[in-house]
Amino acid sequence: MSIVYKTIWRYEWITFSRNKTQIVLLSTFFLFGVYAIFCGKTYIEGQRQTIVQLMEREVAEFESYTDSFQNELVSKKAKQLHDLASKPNYAWFRHGYHVISYPHDYADLAIGQRDLYRYYYRLTGMGLQYQLYENEIANPFYLKIGNLDLSFMIIYILPLLIIVFCYSIYSGEKDLGILPLLRVQSVSIQKILLIRLTFYFLLTTGLGLLLSLIGFLVSGGINGYVALVWSAVVIVYCTFWFGLLFFIIAFRQSTSFNAISSVGAWVLILMVIPAILNITLDSIYPLNSTEIAGLTRRTGLDDENDEEESKKVIAKFLKYRPEFAKENSSNNKNLMSKAYAAHTFLKDKDSRETIDRYNKTIYERSRWTSGFNWLNPAVTVQESLSRIVHTDLSNYLDFQTELSSFHVQITDFYFERLFMDKEITLEDYSNRPRFDPYYGRTDWYSVYLDTVIVALLAFIFFFRGILILKRAE
Repeated sequence: MSIVYKTIWRYEWITFSRNKTQIVLLSTFFLFGVYAIFCGKTYIEGQRQTIVQLMEREVAEFESYTDSFQNELVSKKAKQLHDLASKPNYAWFRHGYHVISYPHDYADLAIGQRDLYRYYYRLTGMGLQYQLYENEIANPFYLKIGNLDLSFMIIYILPLLIIVFCYSIYSGEKDLGILPLLRVQSVSIQKILLIRLTFYFLLTTGLGLLLSLIGFLVSGGINGYVALVWSAVVIVYCTFWFGLLFFIIAFRQSTSFNAISSVGAWVLILMVIPAILNITLDSIYPLNSTEIAGLTRRTGLDDENDEEESKKVIAKFLKYRPEFAKENSSNNKNLMSKAYAAHTFLKDKDSRETIDRYNKTIYERSRWTSGFNWLNPAVTVQESLSRIVHTDLSNYLDFQTELSSFHVQITDFYFERLFMDKEITLEDYSNRPRFDPYYGRTDWYSVYLDTVIVALLAFIFFFRGILILKRAE
C-alpha cells in the first residue's frame, strides 16, 4: 500500500474517531442491526416451533387411527375412532395431512414473503381451492408493515449511513478552506476523493458484512456458498451507493446540494420508483381477489336429500375419474358422502380456470417487474437476498404447486376406497400419502443476473463521475 493511501486513511480515521455524531450513528446502526437479526430469528423460530407441533399432532392423529384397529371396541368413543379410521365416508374429509414449507437456515436474515403467505396447510380430501385460499386470521397492520430483519437494515438504512459519511467529502473541505491546499498537492483531487471514499466503503461495507456474519452464526452456522453469495450481493449494493454518491460529489456543488441530492436519490430509489412501478403494475395487470375470495366459501349440493341429484353429481364425477367407476358405486351405500366428495372435486375443476388466470397474472406481474431491475436496484437486491434464502414469491408459488400435486394423492387414496366401497385397513396406513418436505429452491441465475445489473449501474456512476471530474480539471 502506497504512502498516499496510508496518509489519507490515517487522516480520515482521526477525523472520523473525533466525530462523536458519526461514532454514535455507526454504533446505533450496529445495535439496531443486531436487534434486527434477533427479531428475524424470533419470528422464524416461532414458525419452526409451529412446524414441530404440527408434525407431532399429525403423527399422534394417525397413531390413534392405527391403534384403533388393535384396541377392543368396548366404548362408544373407541367405536367412533375406529369408524373414523376405517370408513372412507368419514376419513376422506377428516384425516388431515400437513404440507409444510420449511424455512431456510438463513430465512431469519430476510423474511421476505414468509410473513405474508402461509408456510403450512392442513389438507384433507375436500376441495383444494377451498383449503388453499382459506387464510388464518391475522392483524392487517402487522401484515402491512412486515417484520424487521437484517435485509431491511442493509437495503434501507445502510444507504443513509453511507450518505451521512460521504455527502460532504468534497464540499466540506471547500467550506473549511482546505481545498486550495489540496489542489497544490501532487495527488489529484480525483484520486483523493476515491481514496477517502474507499475508507468509508471499507467501514460501512465491513459493518454490513460483520452483521451478516453475526446473522450467519446466530442462524446456525456458516453455509459456505450461500454466505459467500449473500456477502457478494451486500458488497455490490454498497458499491452502487458509493458510485451514486461519487457521481453527485463529482459536480463539486455545495454541501447543501449534495445532502439534498443524496437524500433525494434515496427517497427516489427506495420509495418513489417502487410506488410508481406498483401503481403502474396494478393498472396493467390488476389482481381480482374477489374471485379468489369466493372459492373459500364452502358450498354443498342444491338439495342434499335428493338422491337423483346426488347420483347425477356422482355420474358427472366418474366421467373425469372413470377408474373409480363400479356397478354399485352410486347405490345407497354412502351415497351422500360420495356425492359431496364428487361435488368438491367438480367445484375444484370448475374453479381451475379462475385459479389459472389468477396465477398467470401473478407470473406476468413478476416478469414485468423484473424488466425494471435496472431502474430499481434496491428492490432488485432485496429480491436477490430473498431468493438466496428461499423467502421470495417464486418459492411460495412452487410450494403451492407441490401441495396441489400432493392433494391429488390424498383424493386418490380416499376416493378409491370411498367410491369402490372398500374399507381402509391397517395395511393401507403404511401406504398412505406422505408429503416430501419442501425446502425451497434458489434461482441462482436470477440472483447472478440481478447482481451484475446493480454492479453495472455502480460502474456507470463511477465512470460518469470520473469523466465529470476530469472535465472540470
